[in-house]
Amino acid sequence: MNDSQDPALIKRHRFYGVLIVLMIVAPMVIAYIMFQTGWGVSGGTTNKGQLLTPPLAIKSLPLVDGSTYLEDLVNDQSIGKKWRILVPVKADCNETCRRHLYLTRQVHIRLAEKAYRVERIFLALDTLPESLKQELNTEHPNVRWAKSTASHFAQWLVPAVLENSDQYFYLVDQTGFMMMRYDRHHSGQDLLDDVKKLLKFTYDK
Repeated sequence: MNDSQDPALIKRHRFYGVLIVLMIVAPMVIAYIMFQTGWGVSGGTTNKGQLLTPPLAIKSLPLVDGSTYLEDLVNDQSIGKKWRILVPVKADCNETCRRHLYLTRQVHIRLAEKAYRVERIFLALDTLPESLKQELNTEHPNVRWAKSTASHFAQWLVPAVLENSDQYFYLVDQTGFMMMRYDRHHSGQDLLDDVKKLLKFTYDK
């Protein structure tokens, strides 16, 4: 009998396929359960950020001109699996906006040798003044940019019943799902603690 038709061989290949999928998915599931319940975490400590229910796939966020930038970014295997911090930015970037930009930058720096596993995305929700773009590019180098609109972003958040969308910044998992949000009441240490725990229980390849 041809090996390709051998039921035992086919069954073995299926088993290996399922095993590979589990190896990829299991760390994400474990990390999510830990954040939901505090299971397995010393002292029962849970996440500092607010979990989104349901998580939202950033590849489905409408960008200007029909851009598929976020989808392409999530699917780009050449850069490895990364956690991402999504920070909305408007033309009138107020005190809260600037605080979020500064806080996420400092957390990224404090990740030290683990910083390569996390990247920041600034999401422009309207047309930014040229002076603001230059300022942000100078103070926040190596940040990725995407452009949507405030109305598109607000509509996209509806399934998770989220309001005041630009008053928060968001944590996106390695598969491109926005899973947690933070506001002005969260400290840099809150975000750092959450990210460090997630990095501990996930892989970068």
